[in-house]
Amino acid sequence: MKGENIVSTALAVVVLLAVLALKSKWNPTYLTDAASSAEEFILTRAGMGGQIPEINGYEPLKVYRLGDYRAGLYRARPAPLVFAPGRFVIYDKSDQPVYKLETLEGSKDPWTTLYDFNGRRGLSSGGRERPAYTHELTGGGDSDIILGQYSGGSHCCTIVTVLQLSKDAITSIGRIEGLDGLPFEGLEVRKLIKSATWQLIAHRPYLTACGNHFDAADVLTVYNYTGTRYQDQTGNFPDYLQDVLRQDLDKWKQEKDRTMDLLQTIAVDYAVVGQKDMGKQFFAQNLIQLVPGLQSRNVDPNACLETLQSLVDRVPAAGTQTP
Repeated sequence: MKGENIVSTALAVVVLLAVLALKSKWNPTYLTDAASSAEEFILTRAGMGGQIPEINGYEPLKVYRLGDYRAGLYRARPAPLVFAPGRFVIYDKSDQPVYKLETLEGSKDPWTTLYDFNGRRGLSSGGRERPAYTHELTGGGDSDIILGQYSGGSHCCTIVTVLQLSKDAITSIGRIEGLDGLPFEGLEVRKLIKSATWQLIAHRPYLTACGNHFDAADVLTVYNYTGTRYQDQTGNFPDYLQDVLRQDLDKWKQEKDRTMDLLQTIAVDYAVVGQKDMGKQFFAQNLIQLVPGLQSRNVDPNACLETLQSLVDRVPAAGTQTP
């Protein structure tokens, strides 16, 4: 009788563990390893209510509907205190992965996202307007997406990848590195000329001895689609660059806007339009009114001037690049 009770109790425990395993989708180690050898994808939820396939060891964070494709952002679980490995995967209609990218995700918030063309500066506003994650950027008839990956660093670093979604393949047509802050703080998507192609404008801060990150010059780079991919074509947009210079000079006329970052940016603006000497002169003449602030932070004005001039010399001028 005692033996029967032991057997009954043991069977009850086995049944209970089986039920718990099913409910929590628990997998023993040997099952996890077997799944890994088969691309780690379990298609139990695919195609149900717009869901995405599961990946062993990862939790889904976001689902994106991209026309004939669907994309999923995943994060490893359990997530550590600060960040965890992640994956961004695009699936075709048959739930097969056609594009995969390793990412890094915050433990609380995702650090990878898609540019929302209906949002504000690429980020969804949470309003009534439905997000638009695809857009025809190149004028070739295919939809494109812009993927932003943040590294988690302080004042650093975001990588932007432009992907073209054709019916037969997904192709990377651009990669922009070194953007500052979260996606998409350092990126503009605009039409600078009358063309079917949209331009991508990157803003990168360049530090000098004049101050910290918030005092840095804003150096622009214009990426244009050249038939196969987005490339640096800054020098081929002189009218836009002249307009940026005019706008920054108008800001400087307002005494409240006379800051070190704007002063350095204007010097670089001059350099980009081919007036490097004018940029150095403008900076030197106007630096004097900011000297008290430099001295209060123990910044040497001469070192500030010298490193700014070095930055101006390194900036390519408009017209020096070829299409």
